[in-house]
Amino acid sequence: MLRVAIATLGCKTNAYESSAIVAQFQESDVSVVPFDAEADVYIVNTCTVTGRTDFKSRNLIRKALARKAVDPAVRIVVTGCFAQREPDEIRALGEIDLIVDNQNKLDIASLLQQKQYEFADIMAARDFAYRPLRQMVDHSRAFQKIQDGCDFRCAYCAVPYGRGNSRSASFEDVLGQARLFVGSGYKEIVLGGVNLGLYNHGGKTLADVVLALREIQGLELLRLSSLEPMLFTPDLLDALAEVPQLCPHFHIALQSGCDAVLERMGRHYGTEAFSTLISDLLARFPDAAIGLDVIAGFPGETEAEFSQTLAFLEGLGIAYLHAFSFSRRKGTPAYDLPGQIPKNEINQRTKVLTDLSARKKELYKQKLIRERIALRGVCESVSHGLGTFLSDHYIRGYAQDSPAAGQICRIVPQTIYRDGLR
Repeated sequence: MLRVAIATLGCKTNAYESSAIVAQFQESDVSVVPFDAEADVYIVNTCTVTGRTDFKSRNLIRKALARKAVDPAVRIVVTGCFAQREPDEIRALGEIDLIVDNQNKLDIASLLQQKQYEFADIMAARDFAYRPLRQMVDHSRAFQKIQDGCDFRCAYCAVPYGRGNSRSASFEDVLGQARLFVGSGYKEIVLGGVNLGLYNHGGKTLADVVLALREIQGLELLRLSSLEPMLFTPDLLDALAEVPQLCPHFHIALQSGCDAVLERMGRHYGTEAFSTLISDLLARFPDAAIGLDVIAGFPGETEAEFSQTLAFLEGLGIAYLHAFSFSRRKGTPAYDLPGQIPKNEINQRTKVLTDLSARKKELYKQKLIRERIALRGVCESVSHGLGTFLSDHYIRGYAQDSPAAGQICRIVPQTIYRDGLR
């Protein structure tokens, strides 16, 4: 029996694709094993969103190469965004058997059987690559990729050069894949994409998708992954309010709370429009968990501009932040911008944002307790009668007398417990 190990870095889109890769192997006599176990094939699905993820990608590749040094019959496959952007750097690491571009990664099982394979330019990709999938790898929730690529070119971002331009799954495939997941027992689907809000197929938008998915019997929770603020259209906002399965959790890429910095980043909105969006969301979903991506230390960001971002964030009714230290990405406009900020200063600003996030999250948890907001989510595990789940409000929950893993937990929180609510 062939033993296959896969390691996944980065976003939910990568997680979905890794599961689809594994599914192609499982059509044959294959055993999927942990990445740190002995295997015949090691697959590394890389990420390149920051310099740190490039480092992690190289580290995983080196671990696989160490296995190959002991057993030369081991085969190593590298794919994902780091592989797409830096195939030559990966080849220089050692004897890699196959480097697969992002458009063809779902066919790795068959590519390993072929004698020749030509690495493709992702910018030439026009079609959405889709393979039906029934099971996720090591996830109690189903991550469903419905969109790939990005048509925006923000100054700091390398992702479009690893993913290509925007392309979307057919509306019929979106519904079919969702039915497959629900038929396999999944109670929650997380819709994802490289730039999810750009979904468009035959005139069908993300608003049409969520309205159609609400009709699937057995789907109890529907969650959206990260969205760009300018893609919360009026139609989408209206549609979201009509979906009872929708998790009131919105993760939005803000990046800065200073208009001057947003302009230098190449973002297509200002803080006034962003504040209006947050108000609109809270008007429709008063207890929503709203999280924001924020970058600290973009080139030229002055202390005064960073202070503007802090003041802006303090005034927003949000639940948490994902704070990122600016990372120079080769090939992006920001790489050569003047005013590069010293790393120690970037780290300090990131810590300030992280501390603010912790305070916001604590206040949000207290709000959920005070207002007795019911939480629900898919039970991940049960220990000593206590089930743990990621709630629809993006706070970890702990439920007594919990149902079995994979079923829906429900609680009305009364106290803070560990890192969540009970």
